[in-house]
Amino acid sequence: MAADKTAIAVIVASDNPNKSLSLGELKLIYWRKKTYWANGQRIHPINLPSDNPLRLQFSSSILGSTPSAQNDYWNGLYFHGISPPHVLYSDEAAIRYVQETAGSIAYADACKLDNRVKPLLWLLPNGETTTNPALINCN
Repeated sequence: MAADKTAIAVIVASDNPNKSLSLGELKLIYWRKKTYWANGQRIHPINLPSDNPLRLQFSSSILGSTPSAQNDYWNGLYFHGISPPHVLYSDEAAIRYVQETAGSIAYADACKLDNRVKPLLWLLPNGETTTNPALINCN
């Protein structure tokens, strides 16, 4: 039910040169299959904890699976030196990390953003993605 879901913003640092991000690129970044931005800078994806409602919503809508279902995938890549995205424990921690860490990308409650970060894409409560911030309702 969309009523209990939140609009999620996919965020990068304000000075990140990217102006947009496709859903396909976002999936590749979070599956650690795309590891560098177009300018050659390493991408540092951030997740929220596996039981966080935003993480559950992001994982099911963007990655097509739950965090617990992703364990086998990450265990298989571990021996190839590939780790899952780093986990931070709150929207605020993710925002600060993105603000302070070049090349990082995260997601957070769209209504908690400020000018420290730049949203590239929004995940609406109904599961659709948009690049139009006017569709976000923070009332």
